[in-house]
Amino acid sequence: MSTALHFGRFLPKNLFRTSEGDFFLSISTLEDVAQARKNPFPTALEREGQFAAIKGILQGDVILEVSLVEAVPPITSQVLSRLVEERSGVRSQILKIAREVKDELVGTPVPVPPKEVALEVKASGPSPLCVLDIGHSPTDQGAEGKHEGTKIKEHSFNKGIAERVEQLVKNARIITISRHPEGLTNLPAKTNALNPNFVISLHANGDDGSGTARGTEVLHFEDSVQGKKLAGILQKHFLAALGLRDRGLKARTAADRGGSQLVNTRAPIVIGEPFFITNTEDLAVAMSRKEELAAAYAAAIDEYAATLSNPAPSAVTTREVPSRIEPETTFAFETAGLTKEAFLSRNRDSLNALITAINGKLSAKYGAGFTALTRADVCVITYIECGLRGGLVDPDHRHSEGERGMLPLPSNIRDWNGADAPVWDRPMPVAKNLEHFYLYLGHLKNKDVSGAPRHLYRDLFKLDRISGNAVREAKLLAGVVHGYFYSGNYRPGPVPFDRLIRGYQNDTRLSTMMNGTTYVHAGTSVITGREANIDTALALV
Repeated sequence: MSTALHFGRFLPKNLFRTSEGDFFLSISTLEDVAQARKNPFPTALEREGQFAAIKGILQGDVILEVSLVEAVPPITSQVLSRLVEERSGVRSQILKIAREVKDELVGTPVPVPPKEVALEVKASGPSPLCVLDIGHSPTDQGAEGKHEGTKIKEHSFNKGIAERVEQLVKNARIITISRHPEGLTNLPAKTNALNPNFVISLHANGDDGSGTARGTEVLHFEDSVQGKKLAGILQKHFLAALGLRDRGLKARTAADRGGSQLVNTRAPIVIGEPFFITNTEDLAVAMSRKEELAAAYAAAIDEYAATLSNPAPSAVTTREVPSRIEPETTFAFETAGLTKEAFLSRNRDSLNALITAINGKLSAKYGAGFTALTRADVCVITYIECGLRGGLVDPDHRHSEGERGMLPLPSNIRDWNGADAPVWDRPMPVAKNLEHFYLYLGHLKNKDVSGAPRHLYRDLFKLDRISGNAVREAKLLAGVVHGYFYSGNYRPGPVPFDRLIRGYQNDTRLSTMMNGTTYVHAGTSVITGREANIDTALALV
């Protein structure tokens, strides 16, 4: 039997009413079905009366391994309840619609003839950040033209294009800005504060008033290699979308039109001028091809973003540096051509020496009662978090939030490790990356960052049946790293604190422990994947 989607309403006594009947909700697994009614789904009580979609395994009059997918707000639930209970015609319609939606979401797929599908190469690293700058402002709209008797203004036109681009882009994160209200002079600073990977400014060209100039061009700073590359990609897609005259790429200096924005923006930046808004024929093409133009911007963003994924390793990553964890010492790690398993095995002695050095530093800071970093901790977290390139460890990896290095240092690493910690999103020697990542793990096990009453995360590792058990401490540390104790990862909160602690104390499988909670990845392959990684890593200890 497999997990299925169920629509219905939470009733008293932990029941869930669907169009197929009433069912008891349980967090028990199929293997523990005999105890199902002793393990009710805890969320059912607090959501009594609400309509919801849940996932679970139907077994007789019980739904097992329940997790909440989506709940209808209480007021809306009351409205639906009255419609269902008081108006029979409406009731049948609602139930019919519910069944249809369920069939659409989880029903048997309609067979389709097999066909060849071209392979699509997507970015394998994190999603880069692209800032879309809508040229000009609501109060200074830029150039304008006329289309079918209506004035079309540059800023308003591009605002609509930017909104559509946001919906179409797949390989990048998008933040849309404009110079309003700060003004053009302050626009580069506003852009730089967002720390984007690249920037595209959306414009439409204007001429000297004659209305005769036509065509497509893209502006870039003359000394920017990446800016010219991005401009070429964007121009290619503009020409394919609009079919206007190719005016080429325009290199600009600081003194040229648009130059101040180009030279003062740190990230690669281009200014798109896909058509002349002052030319009636150009404008007519643009107005009839808005969707194609938005798709051209999106395709260019996706194409350029893919080139930023997994950049070539920096030479600095192989450089050996003196240890800051244990002065007068140099730790050396072999990474070339190694899988995660091979890295942990080949570097066993160096890792053990580094663990010993880190524990000496932790002891000096936290005293004799400190909780030690263990090889189990290092194996588990390294195996889970290690950046890879082609299945091999990558000492210069870019992680999902832009962290740089084999292991992802948090952006506030200097708050944890001190001012000598490396910059988290810049290339660094592998030894420095590992030293500071493992020291960070040691602080997670010992630092009281929350105060009373929980004293997280320090006191978690001092709990009975966890303290001194290297395997349980390693699993708990992985849970801390993945945010299981952070309420922002639960929809809605709060953190099921007691459930988590019991789970770690009793060696409960991670998928079982998280199932039935509102953790954002509960019931998904993310959790089962982490579970499998932990099992593999512990075998390497």
